[in-house]
Amino acid sequence: MSTLLPELVNYLIKVGDHEGSVEIIDLGAGTGANQRWLAPRLPFRQRWIHIDHDPVISRWLPLPDETMIINDSVDALARLLAGRDGDRRLVTCSALLDILTTGQLDAVCRALIDNYVPVLFSLTVTGTHRIAPSDPADQPLLEAFNDHQRRAGRAGPEATSLATTTLRTGGFTVRCQQTPWQLTASSGQGFVEQVLQERVDAAVVQEPALAPTAAAWLDLRRTQLARGVLRIDLGHSDILALPGGDIFALPGGDILALPGGP
Repeated sequence: MSTLLPELVNYLIKVGDHEGSVEIIDLGAGTGANQRWLAPRLPFRQRWIHIDHDPVISRWLPLPDETMIINDSVDALARLLAGRDGDRRLVTCSALLDILTTGQLDAVCRALIDNYVPVLFSLTVTGTHRIAPSDPADQPLLEAFNDHQRRAGRAGPEATSLATTTLRTGGFTVRCQQTPWQLTASSGQGFVEQVLQERVDAAVVQEPALAPTAAAWLDLRRTQLARGVLRIDLGHSDILALPGGDIFALPGGDILALPGGP
């Protein structure tokens, strides 16, 4: 994420005066964690809008008084963008794209393209992992988990490629950065065990015949975790997509060329 943020900040500076505000729409805002992480890293006054199908979640923890909470799905984005003016806008989300249907994901990208709004998508599951020590059950369990992520038309592990293709076709400059979760015993044994359990449960729901294999695999991984020898990298990616037409100079003298520039 750190290499994408300077480009985003530079773009937002270029499209408006540095003293102005930025309106930020957070999709699937949940508890507001994305705002708490991103807000202090953007050097602008900010107005946040949370879109979530369960607005009660966003009220669990304190948020600035001016934060707007909209009880709706991501399908509301197109209506919201079309009904608001101003150049300094940003759409963002965290850990969301892979659980959207392909239709919802396409609609989100089309809304961004139609309204010329930059976006920062964080922590999208990519469907890859690296586990050490390796085990023969790793791959079949991963494949079953990924198939479960695709259930009912969800974008699943293809979410990153679908989003980047649509946005690039729509004239956006798109940068992707791999941001794997790196889990070891130091991440907290309870948390890592929960992640492993959830992935195994999903795999077995998808492929019930894997239940005995999954149970043995989970016991093995718990033992390795307790001994401090287990390392897991779960694939995630961040996407920064910027509408183009100019060339933006980045901090440190780098250049970001956007479509339509010289």
